[in-house]
Amino acid sequence: MIKIFLYTGNSDQTLWHVDTLNRPVFFGKVALSLLAIFLGSTPAGPAWAQTEEVAVLPTVTVTGSLTPDDLARERLEQAREEMAYRAGGTSVVDAKDYRDGRAGNMADVMSYAPGVYAQTRHGEETRFSIRGSGIQRGFLLRGIYLYQDGIPLSHADGAGDFQSIDPLAAEYVEIWRGANALEFGGNSLGGAVNFVTPTGWTAPHVVLRAQTGSYGQSQSHASFAGANERLDGFLSLSHSEQDGHRDHARTRATRFSGNVGLMFNSAWYARLYLTHIDSKLQLPGALTRSAMRADRHQSAPGYAELDADNNYRMSRAALKLEWTPTDKVKWISSIYLANRDRLHSMAYGILDQQSIDTGMDSRGILNLSKGALTRRLVVGASFMKHRADERSYANLNGKAGRQTRDNVLIGRQYTLYGEYSHELVESWTLQVGAQAVYAGRDLRNLFAPSNSYSKHFTGVSPKIGLIYNYSENSQIYANLSRSLEAPPFGELVVRPAYPLASDQKATTLELGYRFRNGDSWVDAAIYRSRLHGELLSLNDANGVALGTVNADRTIHQGIELGMQIPLYTHATGRFNYLFNDFRFNHDSVYGKNRLAGIAPHVLRAEIEWKISPYLFMTPSIEWLPGNTKIDHANTLSQGGYALFGLTVGGKMARNLRWFVEGRNLTNRKYVAGTAAQANVQGRDGAYYFPGDGRAFYAGLEWRL
Repeated sequence: MIKIFLYTGNSDQTLWHVDTLNRPVFFGKVALSLLAIFLGSTPAGPAWAQTEEVAVLPTVTVTGSLTPDDLARERLEQAREEMAYRAGGTSVVDAKDYRDGRAGNMADVMSYAPGVYAQTRHGEETRFSIRGSGIQRGFLLRGIYLYQDGIPLSHADGAGDFQSIDPLAAEYVEIWRGANALEFGGNSLGGAVNFVTPTGWTAPHVVLRAQTGSYGQSQSHASFAGANERLDGFLSLSHSEQDGHRDHARTRATRFSGNVGLMFNSAWYARLYLTHIDSKLQLPGALTRSAMRADRHQSAPGYAELDADNNYRMSRAALKLEWTPTDKVKWISSIYLANRDRLHSMAYGILDQQSIDTGMDSRGILNLSKGALTRRLVVGASFMKHRADERSYANLNGKAGRQTRDNVLIGRQYTLYGEYSHELVESWTLQVGAQAVYAGRDLRNLFAPSNSYSKHFTGVSPKIGLIYNYSENSQIYANLSRSLEAPPFGELVVRPAYPLASDQKATTLELGYRFRNGDSWVDAAIYRSRLHGELLSLNDANGVALGTVNADRTIHQGIELGMQIPLYTHATGRFNYLFNDFRFNHDSVYGKNRLAGIAPHVLRAEIEWKISPYLFMTPSIEWLPGNTKIDHANTLSQGGYALFGLTVGGKMARNLRWFVEGRNLTNRKYVAGTAAQANVQGRDGAYYFPGDGRAFYAGLEWRL
C-alpha cells in the first residue's frame, strides 16, 4: 500500500510523499509528481491550464506499482503532448512499431513516419530526406540535424552519419520537420530527428534479441537496466552483420551505448551518456542500366579491386543537467565530446580523417501562464565546433599510395533561439520565434595554401504560427518560417573560376492537421518552400560541370499524410503517403524542370491483424508510382515499383516474442535509389542502385 499526497500551488509546497520506497514505486511517485506539475502549470493536451489559486487535492491512495513498460508509455505520451505544442509538422515513432520486424537501418525506423523519405541503397546506406533536404547528397547526410536525447550527433558543419544510430537502442524517435525544430536550435530545411534512449526506469531489466535472415544477415542485441532510489542506468550492446545482395556489399557494426542518471534532489537531475560505435561498410557503387540487366548482384567496375568502403568509428560522451527550481521554470544544459575516425576508400582516393566534435547547449522552458491560458517561452543558446585532420592518398588496389591532400577543417556554429506561445483565447494559440545563426567554415590546405579559405555565414530565421484546438483530440495549425543552411565542407570546393558556395535560404508556408485518440491517429500537412541558393550540382548553359553551386530559385512543395486507424475487430491499418514536387523556378538553364533524385510519390500501407496474443499477421505494400528523374535536365527517368511483404509473429511465452518477415515476396527487380545528375543527355550511366531481391528475416526477443 502506498500513500501519495499531491498538492499544487507555490513551489515550497509538498508535491508528493510516499510511505514506502522501491524501484517502481519511487519512479511512480516521480511520475505522479510530474503529473501534479502537469495539472498545475503545464499543457493538458495541446493547451496549458493554470490557476492562480492554490488548489489542495485530497489524499489519493494508490495500490500497486508501475512497471517499466508503464513508465515508458507515460514518457512516450508526454513526448507526444510536448510535440503537439508546435504550430507545425512533428511526429513521434514508437520503437515498438518497428521492433516486430527487421530493425537494421534508418529506412526500417522511418517507414511510417509522416513526411520522411527514407530509401535503403544497400546495408545501412540510406537516402534520407525531409521536404527535399540534401537532395544532391550521395554520401553522408545533409539538411537534417541528428540528435540523441536532445544532444547533437551531427557535425558542426551540418553533415551527419547514418552509422551513428542504433535503432534497437532507442525508446522512441522525435521528428521535427522543417523550422519546427526551433527548440533544438535546428535551422535547416529538413529539420531535426531526435533518438531518445531508455533509462533505467523505463527499460526492462534485461532484453535479449537474436535475428537472422537472407544475404547473410545476422543481428544480436542485449540491454540491461536497473535503478534504486536516486540512481538508474541503462546499457545496450548490439552487433550486426550482412553480406548484402550484391558483391562487395558486406556490412559489420558493433555498437555500445549507455546512460546513468542521478537525482540529486527534487530540483537537480543529471544524466551521463556514453557511446562507442565501430562500423565497417563496403560500397558496391552504382550500376548502369545495361549492367543491371546483365547482373544486378555485381558491384560497380573497380569497386572490389579498390576495396571501396566507409569504415567509421566514434566514441562519444555527453552530460545533461536539468534544473527545475519551481513548477514554472525548467532549465536544461548539456555538453558533449565526440571523437570520430573515418577511413573511406573510393576510386578517386583514400580519405583518412580524424575529427573531434564538441558543443554545448543551454535552454530554459518558462511557464508564464495566466489563468487558464497558455503563456510559454523557450529561450536558448548553443555552440558547436568541428575540427578534422584529413589526408587523402592515391588508391592502389585498396592500399594507400602517395599523399594527395592534407587539410585541417574547423567548423563552428553559434545559435541563439527563442519561441513564445501565447494562447489568445481558449483553443487559439499564437507562436512566434526566431533563430540567429553564425556559422564559420575554415579550411587550411597544407599542400596548396592558395586553396585555403575562411568563410562565414550569418542570418536570422523568424517563424510565426497559429494553432487551433478543434477538439480535445485534434488540432489545425499553420506557420510561416524562414530557414538558413550553411554549406558543409563537402559542398565548399575551391575552384579558381567560381566563388565558394553561399548559404541556402528557404521561406516555407505550412498548413496541417493532427488527430490522436488512443492508438488511432492522423497526421496531415501541406507545405510550399521557396528556396534561394539551393545547394545543387549543376552545369552551365554550355554543359560545363560547375560542381556544387547555389541554384537561383527553386520550389519544394508537397503533401505529408500518415494515419493509423482501426479497421475491424483486432485489425489496425497503417498508411503513409508522401507527395514530392521539387522543381526549378524559371531557371536560366533548367527552366521549370523537376529536381532529380527523389521519387514524386511514395506510399506505404499495412494491415496488422492480431489473431491472438500468440499470433499476428501483417501484410504490407511499398509503392513508388511514377518516374524519378535521373538528371536535373530531365533527359532520363527511372520507373517506379511495388513491393509486397508479410510479417507474422507474436508471443511464444510470457516474456518471449518471435517474428518472421518476408520482403519483396514477388522478387521484383527494381531500383532502390538513384544518384542525382546535372545533365546526362539521355545516355545510360552509373546512376542506379539495385534493390534487394526476395528476402526473409526471423527473430526472437526475450524481455525480463
